[in-house]
Amino acid sequence: MKFLADSVARARIGTLSGFERMPNVSFETPLLMIYTKGGGVPHLTKDVFKMVTTKQQLLSVSLPSTISMKDTLKELNISFAEFVCMEEYINFLSIHDIAYTTNSGFQRLDSISLWSRTGRVFLTAKDYMEIVQAFKPDFYVALCDGDTNVNSSAKRVSKAVSRSKVLLEQCLDIHLGSDTLKSKGILGPVEGGYNLEAREESISYLKDKPLAGFVIDGLHNNGPSVQNVSSEQVKQVVQHTINLLPADKVRVSMGCWNPTTVLDLIELGVDIFDSSYPYVITEQSKALNFMCDCSDTCASDEYAISVAEKRYKDDFSPICKKCTCITCKNHTKAYLHHLQQTKEMLGSVLLMIHNTHQYLDFFTAIRDSIRNGTFNQLRTKFVQKTLLSNCKSGTV
Repeated sequence: MKFLADSVARARIGTLSGFERMPNVSFETPLLMIYTKGGGVPHLTKDVFKMVTTKQQLLSVSLPSTISMKDTLKELNISFAEFVCMEEYINFLSIHDIAYTTNSGFQRLDSISLWSRTGRVFLTAKDYMEIVQAFKPDFYVALCDGDTNVNSSAKRVSKAVSRSKVLLEQCLDIHLGSDTLKSKGILGPVEGGYNLEAREESISYLKDKPLAGFVIDGLHNNGPSVQNVSSEQVKQVVQHTINLLPADKVRVSMGCWNPTTVLDLIELGVDIFDSSYPYVITEQSKALNFMCDCSDTCASDEYAISVAEKRYKDDFSPICKKCTCITCKNHTKAYLHHLQQTKEMLGSVLLMIHNTHQYLDFFTAIRDSIRNGTFNQLRTKFVQKTLLSNCKSGTV
C-alpha cells in the first residue's frame, strides 16, 4: 500500500493505492471509510448499499462484531472479505468499535481488553496477529493502548505510550515475517493523549519504522460522545502531532467527529476518517441536513433534524428536495416520522440510506473545494450553519 500527496499543504488531496489484492484500485483523499458491523453496513443489505453508491469504497471493519469469525476463517482458509461476500471492497481492520464507548481502565501489562458480543477478550500481540492473519485485511492498525482522553492522568498516558511501543514492535516482527501479511499495509498508532511530550515520544519511536501510515489515536474513548468534542479541544494536540509526522504517509483519525470538526482536522492535515457519525445519527432517529441549501422548504439552517418530533407528523416534504438519495426521492418526513413512532425497521434503513449518501457527498464536496482552492469558503459556510443550528437548539 502506498500514499502519494499532491502537496505538503495541510488540507491536501492525496491518492491511496497499491493494494495487493486489488492493484488497480485507488482512492482520493480526504477519504471517508464506510463503517461496518459484522461485515456489512448497519441497517443496509449489500444490494441496498450498492444503490446508495456504485463507486468503489473502503470499508472499516472492527473486531468486536467480527472476532467470533476467526476460527471459521482459519478453517476455511479464506479472507474476511470473501467470508462476508464483500470481496469487491478494500477493507481496513481496526481494534475497537468506534461507534460505541470503549470501557476504560481494563488494560493488562501485555494485552489489550476487547469488548465483543460474548464479553471481555484479552488480546496479546500474538493473539491479535493471529486474527489479522486469519482476516487478511488489505491494511490494518497495530495493536495499541488508546485508552486515553482529555482527562487522562500523566501516569495513564505514559503507560499507553509504553505499552503501545511494545505491542507495535511485536506486531511488526510478526508482520514482516509473515508471507500473508508482509505485502499488506500496517499503520502505526500515535498515542499520548493530550500530552504533547508524550506524543513526541510516540512519534519518535514510530517515524522510522516500515509503516504505511499513522492513526492519530488516544483522543477519546469512542462512542456517540465524540460528536460533541470540539475542534478547539483537539486542535493543538493534532496540529503538534501532524507537524512531527512524515508528510508522505497517510494520516487516519477514527471516531464519530461532527462535520465541523472533520473540516478542521482536514485543514490540519488528516487524510482519512470513518462514517460512524452517520450511523450514530441514524441511531438517534435523525437525518443529516447540513448539506442542504434549500432554505425555502428544507429548513437548511438545521444541522440534523429529528424525524421523531411531532412537528413532522404532517410534513409531506422530503428531508431535502434537492437530495438524490432513494429516501428523499421516494419518501416524506411524515412517513419517516410514522416509521419511527411505530418502530418499524424500515425507518432506520431509510435514515441510514440518506445519512450515508449525505456524508459521501460531504467528502466529495471537500475534495472538490481543495482542488478548486475554495476549502476555506466551504469550511466557513458549514461553521456558520452549525452555529445557527446550535443557537436555535439552545446549545450555545
